[in-house]
This record gives sequence, C-alpha cells and structure tokens, in this order.
Amino acid sequence: MGTCKDKNTSTELRHRAEERLRAISTDLHRPRTGVEPQRLLHELQLHQIELEMQNIELRQGRDEMEKALGNYTEVYDFAPVGFFTLDRNGGISAANLSGASLVGIERARLIGRDFWPFVTDEARPLFFEFLGKVFADQGKVSCEVALLQEENSPLYAQIEAVVAASGQECRVAIIDISERRQSEEKREILHTDLAARSAELESANIELEAFNYCVSHDLRTPLTVVNGFCQLIPTLCGNTLDKQSKECIRKIYEATLRMNRLIDTLLDFSRVAHVEIRRETIDLTAMAKAVAAELGLVEPNRRVTFRISEGMMAVGDESLLRVVLDNLIGNAWKYTGDREETVIEFGMKEIEGRPAWFVRDNGPGFNMAHAENLFTPFRRIPGIDVVGHGIGLSTVERIVKRHGGRVWAESELGKGAAFLFTLE
Repeated sequence: MGTCKDKNTSTELRHRAEERLRAISTDLHRPRTGVEPQRLLHELQLHQIELEMQNIELRQGRDEMEKALGNYTEVYDFAPVGFFTLDRNGGISAANLSGASLVGIERARLIGRDFWPFVTDEARPLFFEFLGKVFADQGKVSCEVALLQEENSPLYAQIEAVVAASGQECRVAIIDISERRQSEEKREILHTDLAARSAELESANIELEAFNYCVSHDLRTPLTVVNGFCQLIPTLCGNTLDKQSKECIRKIYEATLRMNRLIDTLLDFSRVAHVEIRRETIDLTAMAKAVAAELGLVEPNRRVTFRISEGMMAVGDESLLRVVLDNLIGNAWKYTGDREETVIEFGMKEIEGRPAWFVRDNGPGFNMAHAENLFTPFRRIPGIDVVGHGIGLSTVERIVKRHGGRVWAESELGKGAAFLFTLE
C-alpha cells in the first residue's frame, strides 16, 4: 500500500515537472538534431525541475517541523507543571524548565543526576515505593512528597508518573501543592480552634445554666421572705402603723414584685439561646388576639383599637413566637399610654419575596438615628421614659435569629413606630 502511494506521488511530481517545463521551455521550435538526444535532454530537464521542487517541499516541511518543535518546546519548558524523565533507579534523563525551577537548580545541572536527593529524608521511603509501583504498573501512579530546594524552604508536591513504552523510563509530572497544603493546615488549625471554642462554649453554657439556677433559687428565696413580711406586717401591727409606714411597706412589696418579674425576664433572655426549637404551623392571628385580650384585662379602661389581620400563619416554635408577640404588642401598648385613642395593628406584607409580619402603633415614635440601641440589652432611646427592663427587644431579636429571620424597626418622631420581623 505504501509503494502505491509513493508511485502516485512520483507520478504527480512528474506531471507537475512536465507542466513547468512546457511553461519555461524556449526551444520548442528549435530544429531537432535527433530524437534520442532531444529525449535525454528533456528527461534531464525534468529531473532537475523535480529535484528543485522536492528541495522546496523539503525546506517547507523542515520549517514546519522546526516551528512545531519550537511550539512544543515552549509548551514543554514553560508549562505550569514540572516534567521529568526518570530511569528505573530514579536517574534524570530529561527535565523541563518548570521542573528545574521546582527543585531550585539549573536544568543543565540536573541531567544525569538522581532525583531522590531532592526528596526530604522523611519522604524518601514513600518516593522509592512510588517509583517501584510506576514500573510495576501500566497505569498512572501518584503520591505526595516534600521536595528540597537548594536555596528555598521545602515545598509539597504531587507527583504523577506513567511508564514509557520502552519500559525502561517513566514520564513524571510534578505539581506544586504547597499553597493547598498550607490551606489544609490552616483549616486543621481553625478546626482545632473551633473544636476548642465549642468545648469552651459548652462549658460556659453549663456554667450559665448553673448560674440561672442560682439566680432563680438564691435570689428568689430572700425576695420571697421580704415579700411575705410586707404582707404580714400590716396584719400583725393592725392600726399601729401610720400612713407613711404603710406606704413604705407597699412600695417595698411592689419592688419585690418588679424584682421577681425582672428575674423571670433575665432567665427567659438567657434561655432563649439554648432552648430547642420545635417547629410547627402557628396561627399568629389567634396568638395576637390572645395577647391583645390579656392586655385589655390589665387596663380595661383604656381606649385601644386592635387591627389584627386574619389568616396569618407561620412555621416556628409556638412558645418562643408567643414571647415575640408579647414583647412587640406589649411595647406598642406601653408606648401609646398617653394617647386618647390608641391604634395597634398587627399584619403581614411581602418584602423581597418573603412574608414579613409587623406591629405598628400610633405612639410618639422615635429618631431612627438611635435605632441601633433598640436591640441592645439595657440600652434605651434617649428622651423616652417607659417602664420596662430594657431587655424585651433583645429577646425578640434572639428568637427571630434562631428562626433564621431578622427584625428591624421603622419610625419617625410623632408618627408612631413599626417593628417588622421575618422567619425562615
């Protein structure tokens, strides 16, 4: 089949030579001196043209091969991967510039040397095991080792190799993975720190639970004693107490009640971050109406209009969401105490494709410049004096965040306030 192809090529070359000869011949009309000399001259001229054309094609082929070789050499030398050719003993017979750069030595000084001295002492057993697998296996083999450089610190490298067709050499690719290893080490350190931090937090939570128990038990006990004596003294002393003494006892009694409520509030605030959330479908409309009814019983003479939208449902922890509505609707109730006609609205609207529930009132409102203080424990907005513990909105924020949502306020002085929250 090769002979037929060569014959066709030769025939084509002869045909092209004859065409060229006819084009350049100036002796076609010269009288012939003989048939045989004329034929020989014609053949010589054809051969000469054939040789010239072959030389041109050979030069073109050589140029193309040199160009392709140059391109290959550039790709080989400047690839982002180090390439080596190693024999069975690890001797280096070829290397690219990137590979020489990885081991920190000139390429001319690499050829003929062993590769294993560039591997750290700890990694050499692994390298020799790897080299043995390469020549024992027909597939690709890889490993990770630390390489030594003449002037720089060691680098981590991933080595991949496959045996050559001769079976006496292998082609090796070396990839610098130092940055990846450093990232992995940093990630391990962070993981260790995180685990330690988690253990610290768990310990802190245990201590917090113990503290909560202490607050609940040790503070309530003396408070209960004081509260009991405040009720007992008027009974024992009867009419012997003057008006001022009775007023003092009454104030002490009311203070014990406020202190007791503050203890409950602080305990609720601390437990919110740790209580397990039980998600279920909640009827927020019914819950808000229940909160409004309870507030109405506390101050039955107040003129308050509640506007609660129907059909508002949400998924979350029922007891925690009740705390949210208790605080938001309760705040609206407190902040509108000086209004002749109070209007408190609880509704829902869509914000960025998600439902957002809101409690709006027609109270005095506040300056939004101080809004960052709203959700900070025990911080109050300047100029507004309302009875409370300063921790209700912080509790609301904790609960909402634990539900994967957010809470924020919108207000303007003299135009009421609105508190909005979302849930996951």
